[in-house]
Amino acid sequence: MPTEPNPELFPVRLITAPVVIPMMEMAFIPGALRALADWVREYRPECLPGEADPEGWDLFPHDGTEEGRTLTANELYAELCGRNCYHSYGAAAGRKTNSAYIAHSQSGRVPHRSILYHPKMSFFVAGVSRHLTHELMRHYVGADRDQEGSPSQESTRYTLSPGHFVVPPRVLEAGAGAVEEFRVRVQSAYTNYRTYVEGELAHYARNHDGTAPRGLERKRIYEDAATILPHSVATSVMWTTNPIAAGKMFTEREDESAGLEFRRLAGVWRRECARWANLFPPPAGT
Repeated sequence: MPTEPNPELFPVRLITAPVVIPMMEMAFIPGALRALADWVREYRPECLPGEADPEGWDLFPHDGTEEGRTLTANELYAELCGRNCYHSYGAAAGRKTNSAYIAHSQSGRVPHRSILYHPKMSFFVAGVSRHLTHELMRHYVGADRDQEGSPSQESTRYTLSPGHFVVPPRVLEAGAGAVEEFRVRVQSAYTNYRTYVEGELAHYARNHDGTAPRGLERKRIYEDAATILPHSVATSVMWTTNPIAAGKMFTEREDESAGLEFRRLAGVWRRECARWANLFPPPAGT
């Protein structure tokens, strides 16, 4: 017989805001710029007619900084990818800043989009619901670089849910009474989830000389129990993407027709991309 759920044993925690942490970005391999500059100097000498820079910065018409900020490798690499196409290294450069070069490349009727597929950046995203990540996975389509995103999501099969639930923005706006009603409902679901898990663990122990399930057997219990959890259960994901795909996602998910939780996340996520300012210009009209 199933035991009567006791909500006091398994209190839930409500999450009201997403977290986005930039984790990784590209970096030049030591000596790579110098090696490329040597190649350009030999095979495209008109581009680098002056004295060689020991670090290879003569590839650029600038010193790697802009408006007091050190440019990221992601921004510099996008610029290099474009300059390679047009032999516009160093002295042959037309536009003299990274921002001007990238902005021009993405303007006009036919933007040079390919240079923005090269930079990669990775993020840790948390404080979002599984309902949201179901939608986020729509931006993971390997055959379409505009939808590129490499996800690694928190498992509900290998881990026990700690009982964290994301409050929908509309519920938050409705006030404390609505939030409390939401808490009661997810508390009921989580209590049922934990009661099921504890019951199955006890059942296993009774049939295996008091030992706890491990590995596959424990995973089977967790995966069955996960079906009891509502879509508002909080999760986390590592996400790697490129500026084109991320920018497209922001545009689509900040639109007024998008889900409110995803709109909230997209705004936070876009702001965290300010470290690559030249790759993520502000939305039109802002």
